[in-house]
Amino acid sequence: MENNEKESLFEKGELLLYDNKECRVIAEYERTICVEFTHYPFAGEEEEYPYPRVILLKNEVQRPS
Repeated sequence: MENNEKESLFEKGELLLYDNKECRVIAEYERTICVEFTHYPFAGEEEEYPYPRVILLKNEVQRPS
């Protein structure tokens, strides 16, 4: 029987960076991930980041080095 589950690139709870802001993985989908910012809200950037959780393309995030 063929397995349709793709191997995950990210782990739930993994720390990532998006636009130099720390976030944690909530869920992973085929081409996107749902993340929650760790130090939300960002003072002075409420319009750019109106929500604590966002859906991002997988290639938009980086692992901290």
